[in-house]
Amino acid sequence: MGDLTTIHEPKQAPEPRPSQAPAAPSQARVPSPGGWLQFATGRISTDQALRNLETAVSLLQTISADLAKIDAILEDAMTAVNTTWVQGDRTRPPPAEIGRYLRHRLVQVDEIVRHSRFHGRGLLDGQSGVVGIGTGVVFVRGGPNTVSSPADGFEVRIATLPTRTWMMGGVPMHEDWLREEQEIFLADGERFVRYAPAGGGSVEDFLRAFRTTIHGAGLDLDVGLTRERRLMVRHTQYGSQFKFKGCSRRTPLLSKRPGKLEWSRPGRDIQGTLAGEPAFGIGRLLVGYPDNALTAELAVAWTGEPLAEGSIARCYVVQNGICFQDADHAAGSEVRISLPSFYTSQLGRWVETRSRQESLADLRAESWDELLDSLQMLFSVSSEVEEWRDRVGLWIQRYQNRAMAYLRRGAPAGQEPVAEEQQAHEAEQMAVMLKKLIQAGGPMTR
Repeated sequence: MGDLTTIHEPKQAPEPRPSQAPAAPSQARVPSPGGWLQFATGRISTDQALRNLETAVSLLQTISADLAKIDAILEDAMTAVNTTWVQGDRTRPPPAEIGRYLRHRLVQVDEIVRHSRFHGRGLLDGQSGVVGIGTGVVFVRGGPNTVSSPADGFEVRIATLPTRTWMMGGVPMHEDWLREEQEIFLADGERFVRYAPAGGGSVEDFLRAFRTTIHGAGLDLDVGLTRERRLMVRHTQYGSQFKFKGCSRRTPLLSKRPGKLEWSRPGRDIQGTLAGEPAFGIGRLLVGYPDNALTAELAVAWTGEPLAEGSIARCYVVQNGICFQDADHAAGSEVRISLPSFYTSQLGRWVETRSRQESLADLRAESWDELLDSLQMLFSVSSEVEEWRDRVGLWIQRYQNRAMAYLRRGAPAGQEPVAEEQQAHEAEQMAVMLKKLIQAGGPMTR
């Protein structure tokens, strides 16, 4: 039996490009699976288990190196955008060079993802993870134990829709109230604004200027009027974990008691089920519990749009994760590793960000608001990539240690324990030998 075989599943319709809108429910197709990367099956020998571990370590080292390149690019882009934001002249648009630089760096990220391969198999493009599409919801991610869905997809039931945190004024907006008001204060996390309404302006002028001030200060808040024309401030993100505070100084335009600081009313997380299995809500994300039989760690997002009458939200999933055995016995020896797609069109969709954009591919820098939005997205995504680097590093260390245990299994009784420096040297020698094997065209097939 070969060390590494690729099991191809029946051919399915191709996955739609990220720029395309999801297909209608009647036309939805399961994304094309790339097949499992599977290191032998069934009861295996000690020698086979060692070869599986060596191959897994080499594959993970390739992933780690490419994630390090992506992380460095995002750090450089974040530094450049932050420098422009801090030192820029707000009376003029941002320099065109920063927009071109940002687009260039994002293209570099996509190039790294495109060329991150191991024996013809993409590692960071979703081929070694879970791919999916949604109708009525957005597929966000899956986990190593997420099961491929049937042809008609997993049914997504939303029992409670998510809401945003909010604060509402006590009186209808009128120019007379604006002339009386001295200052409106809002705070979102560590950011805050103190805005003095300009006397003589209309309500529409006030809302426009207040909204610009809020966005310029980096607050994740938006303002508008209710049907009764009362001032409404809402968080831009859904869920119970967000909150902000504020007050109007002399009038009840925002706070019911002028001059008294008030907290926002809490939002609500989404609630529902995935394929009939329990799920928990984080804002607008619905995530399957880790011990679910079918939908473990599957995450979908509510789109914000109501479903058509009589239609049901569904998620179509194909599991492409890496599967191998790391022990020389069948029971409990199977390991699965699943990675998300790191294309810029996907980065940001599966993390909570302060940005109003969905992904890195949407970033722009033609205005100061867009530049700040780009900085917030880069910060969140860079942190997520760094966490994946750490996770892959732990996997490498774990499987190197298991391989070392196999190598020492035949050591004479009473031998002195091997020092950590010697372990590291042996691990490095193993990696070098494996690279030579791969370059020479080993027994692994595409």
